[in-house]
Amino acid sequence: MLTEAPKEQVGRLGDLRPTVNFANYITVPPGRVWGPRINPDSQLVYIVSGGATLELAGRLIEAAPGHCLFYGSETPHRLSALANEPLTLSSIHFSWNAPSLEPRHPVPGIRDCREEDLSLPAKAYEVEVEGSGPAVMQHLYDRKGLEPLFHELAKEFIEEAPGAGAAMRGLLVQLLVTLLRYQLDKRFRAASGSSKIADALEAVEKDPAYPWTIPELASLTGYHPTYFAELFRETTGLTPKHYLIRERIRQAQLLLSREPSIEEVAAKLGYSSIHYFCRNFKAVTGLTPSQFRQRSRIF
Repeated sequence: MLTEAPKEQVGRLGDLRPTVNFANYITVPPGRVWGPRINPDSQLVYIVSGGATLELAGRLIEAAPGHCLFYGSETPHRLSALANEPLTLSSIHFSWNAPSLEPRHPVPGIRDCREEDLSLPAKAYEVEVEGSGPAVMQHLYDRKGLEPLFHELAKEFIEEAPGAGAAMRGLLVQLLVTLLRYQLDKRFRAASGSSKIADALEAVEKDPAYPWTIPELASLTGYHPTYFAELFRETTGLTPKHYLIRERIRQAQLLLSREPSIEEVAAKLGYSSIHYFCRNFKAVTGLTPSQFRQRSRIF
């Protein structure tokens, strides 16, 4: 029986107060290995040159220059430099929400784990992104151009200049926003062009007011509902239900500039309850429909 991966909902992106616990920029010899081990905090690793592999949750992830790796606390993992060349990387240990800017060095909390623990589910981290909805952090980002951010973070950590804690928090927030934007843009571009679920996506876009069910959407693609739901989540990063909500709210933003009342907008998009519509709208955009309408009128 498969063990379900633990999930941590870290909160809204705009409300996060992350603290950098450790940051470095190093070159190590070929074959260097970290682990198998478990961290007390989350970690981002950016590959500058060379290559590495990350083992976790029964997977082997290959990382090349321009790749960024992520894994969280209490997740058994092993990071290995390739055997044929030196590896240059930048690493950041961080806490998602911390009242203090004071780093909590991860070394005392890092512990070894068993080889077989590498097959255990990895802890998932869900971030509520304003204007889009929930996004689960990926283990691998193919996102070039992040080296300056990582380098500046490491520099701030090492030099400990006045205000370093605040500077590192700002840089880390910028880094997380960059990764999540890239993830969201990529998944929706991929989803729109995916022939596997394109008919289902088109149906939702054309008739968002309809209360689409997974079996109905699956029937449009020819897949079994269970497989369709897995494929949909893999392709878009969202469940069919959350994708429908996102599409409804996207179209609601357009209608709010034309329709005379919020109630009419809600009804046009299939909401029988104005309260449920307002709750969905704020969850996706961070604003109530009234606040959104007011802001859209400001030049």
